[in-house]
Amino acid sequence: MSKNASKTAPGGPFRFRVSDSLNVPLRGHLLRLRLLEGTPSMKDLAPGRRIRLSAPSGAGRDVAILGHSATGGRATQERLETTRELDVVIRAEDAGDGPERVEIGRQVTGPSA
Repeated sequence: MSKNASKTAPGGPFRFRVSDSLNVPLRGHLLRLRLLEGTPSMKDLAPGRRIRLSAPSGAGRDVAILGHSATGGRATQERLETTRELDVVIRAEDAGDGPERVEIGRQVTGPSA
């Protein structure tokens, strides 16, 4: 039996908490996500894939991932499993305004259709 055979294969439902949210001029809006549960696959978090943002009120919306931040290093499956964090970039418009704006503490779930 190999060393990695006992690990659960990545994929399936996941839940993150937004631990930081900031506008990135000319690029979009960055969300730093902290994994709370699940073992997400980087395929489910790749550019073009969709995640669901949920407000404390329970309201939610699906948004597309534009890319990953390069400031913390390359986004890989191993890095996600080690740090349990991932920085994703979404469209600035998808971040919302006023009470609908994505803020620290919001939940992100997926994979979304």
